Amino acid sequence: QQPYHFTIGWTGMATSADVGDPRKPRVPANAWDILPSGPPPIKIVEALQGVQVCEVQPKVSWTLDDLVKNVSAAISVPGEEFRLLWRGSPIAPGPLPGPLLEIGDVPFTVNLVRVNAAWLETLDRLLDGLIPEAPSVDDICAGRMGSVGQGPSLSLENRDIALAAVQHSGSMLLQCSEELLHDRELVLAAVRECGVALRFVPEPLLSDHEVVLTAVRNDGEALKLAPKELLSDREIVTAAIDQRGEAIRYASEVLKQDRRLLLAAIRRSAKAFLDVPHLLQRDKEFVVSAVRVNGDVL
Repeated sequence: QQPYHFTIGWTGMATSADVGDPRKPRVPANAWDILPSGPPPIKIVEALQGVQVCEVQPKVSWTLDDLVKNVSAAISVPGEEFRLLWRGSPIAPGPLPGPLLEIGDVPFTVNLVRVNAAWLETLDRLLDGLIPEAPSVDDICAGRMGSVGQGPSLSLENRDIALAAVQHSGSMLLQCSEELLHDRELVLAAVRECGVALRFVPEPLLSDHEVVLTAVRNDGEALKLAPKELLSDREIVTAAIDQRGEAIRYASEVLKQDRRLLLAAIRRSAKAFLDVPHLLQRDKEFVVSAVRVNGDVL
């Protein structure tokens, strides 16, 4: 009996192919060099516009000061004129949050909020005292606002502070005066941070295509809060289901007949099949297509 020779294929599994067979894949000589050896890049996104302004490559020893210095150098803005937010909260002094320093190659996103040293302390006091925990969509629609039911504390006189506050937490819209709620730039910043803050937006901005589109891109459930006429807008509904497949339930009846749109929602989440019209749920061809895009439908 001839001895077997083993090589490692691209799948990482041993094969019994002869070591000299040129048809079999080989592990490249620099395979270990290809693997990430440090933290992934950090994308810095300007929170007001949602635009990436730079990308930095951190080291495992980095602190907040290191990140600020590198971002400052990359965008030519003094460090005291901006604040960096990670998952909705300012990054604390000292070592960067653990996930930002773990070995990997998938970039993380950190938001940048422009601030003014003259009112930064006021902003912090405001956020510490008033920043609410964002309620669920169901609570918002039912009027259960919890701790966010206080009267307005932000007005045109402190618009800059209000603009920075809603970039920290979009639900701070509830603390804004009527005049600020009609400020399109401020409203866009708020729903970009928290899509369901759309609940606090009055007309005519509530029917503004860009405002609603920005909201559902952040949270597909915000489609529930959109005006009826925008539930037939294909761009808005597509953006919502791209973020959350189950959002298809809020689409107009016309769009719920669109097989391509329905399959896109099911691909995102098998639960979206529950909101497929009954006739299509009994359509064999459609059900087979649904299973093909997401086996969890079964």
